[in-house]
Amino acid sequence: MLLIFFDGHPPHGVVHRGAHHPSCTEIMADRDLANVISLVEQIQPALERGERAKLNDIVERLVALRAPLGGQWQQLAYIAAGYGELTLARKAIDLLVEAAGGDAMAKFHKVAFLSTLGLWAEVDALLQTLPDTIPDPASNAYSRGNAALNLGRREEALRYLEHATRLRPQSGFAWFTYAMATDFSAASGEADRLIAAERGVGQASAQERVPYYYALGKLHADRGAHKLAFEAFARGAQLQKALAPYDQDADRADAAKAVEGYSADRIATIAGSQHERTDRTIFVAGLPRSGTTLLEQILTSHSAVSDGGEIARLFLLSTEVGGASWAPLARHVEVHGAEPAARLWNHWLNEQFPGNGRIVDKTVTTSRFLGLAAALLPEAPLIWMTRDPLDRAWSCFRTNFSGTAMPWSYDPADIAAHFRIEDQLLAQWQAILGDRLLVVPYEALVTDPDFWIRRVLSHCGLLQEPQVFAPHENRRPVATASMVQVRRPINRDAIGAAEPYRAFMGAFVEAYSA
Repeated sequence: MLLIFFDGHPPHGVVHRGAHHPSCTEIMADRDLANVISLVEQIQPALERGERAKLNDIVERLVALRAPLGGQWQQLAYIAAGYGELTLARKAIDLLVEAAGGDAMAKFHKVAFLSTLGLWAEVDALLQTLPDTIPDPASNAYSRGNAALNLGRREEALRYLEHATRLRPQSGFAWFTYAMATDFSAASGEADRLIAAERGVGQASAQERVPYYYALGKLHADRGAHKLAFEAFARGAQLQKALAPYDQDADRADAAKAVEGYSADRIATIAGSQHERTDRTIFVAGLPRSGTTLLEQILTSHSAVSDGGEIARLFLLSTEVGGASWAPLARHVEVHGAEPAARLWNHWLNEQFPGNGRIVDKTVTTSRFLGLAAALLPEAPLIWMTRDPLDRAWSCFRTNFSGTAMPWSYDPADIAAHFRIEDQLLAQWQAILGDRLLVVPYEALVTDPDFWIRRVLSHCGLLQEPQVFAPHENRRPVATASMVQVRRPINRDAIGAAEPYRAFMGAFVEAYSA
């Protein structure tokens, strides 16, 4: 629940907002104060009902009033960002800093907020203005290292992250990020420190232990100690699974709703009524670790493609129209037409990616919303990346996705169940969408990149440009588990990467082939 805390106990009619900072000490009239209180009281009910437009209006009005909400601006910033209103969210987080008189800790909260938006250049710049003791030396070093790594400055990142692990050797998060950027086959001293840290990490919270064991697994994998690597990854996965259990029945039901009622003719009917521009987005579907980040890196190397990422707006669009299936979409279009949804989509794109360049959306849940994308955004290219199941399964199992977004990834049998569900979805979408959906096998892409890059460009209506054939030279920030791999030239090294672990992945092999 969002609460409102005015600074101190204001007398009737006025609210004095904190210490004497010129922008925060105005006296609020009775009418404006009553308006603020009324608006704040509406937030929780609107949140419970998922009323996007109303919540955005409430936050916008509170921002306009410069309401004396102090630390509550942080929560409002996250609410606005969650509904795609990034300009409004940034105004709210700036009011948090203003309400604190520019306090360094408030600025660090802004750093954390900007990190969730993937604005790494801004994160990096703001961190440079803060003392290295904010919020504490270890957290500061970790934050600077994480920003540098996402911006492709690996050596700088390693210096900060090593410092963070020395200051706080029990920090699983610091060790995990350090491990992502390190080849432990050539870093024996740091490997020894990571192994020695296990005793201290054992006393930490489960949330800290999870990433530590993924870091330890990478260490052993780098050294070719396959059994030890699997055991470490499995230990981290087991801890994470307890925090985020997987519901296979719910997953299957969600996938069934994704294709329910769709047909080529029904999609074409709505697409034919769409008169808004819908060609700016390039959708790249596919399971994690299938090569979607590599394809994004290729596409964003093109001069006509300005950016990309896991923008997660199709879920918001499904909420707006009442669901991902055909029936709620048809009802929505019957009442509102197809254009408002496309205008909202373009608004969200402009909020996150100002300018005219095309955008790659590689959100991992895209497979569950392809019907909406195909019908409401008929000019948007649709691509699906595939990869050898065992290679992909092992790569997912060894990747610390954390949180509840991919609960299927913490158990080999659960991975098999989810893969089978996604395989069926792909077959269904291919039958419905036909040539509108281009399927790109990862192995084919890295074996014959010139052919497949040309084919992808043609599918997206993009002219050939030489730089797209050298995507490793694209220095844009990459905020996924593939951030290190995509800095290397296209190669076949990942083909067959799971073979040394086949014996340990028996539960996946058995369940997937059943």
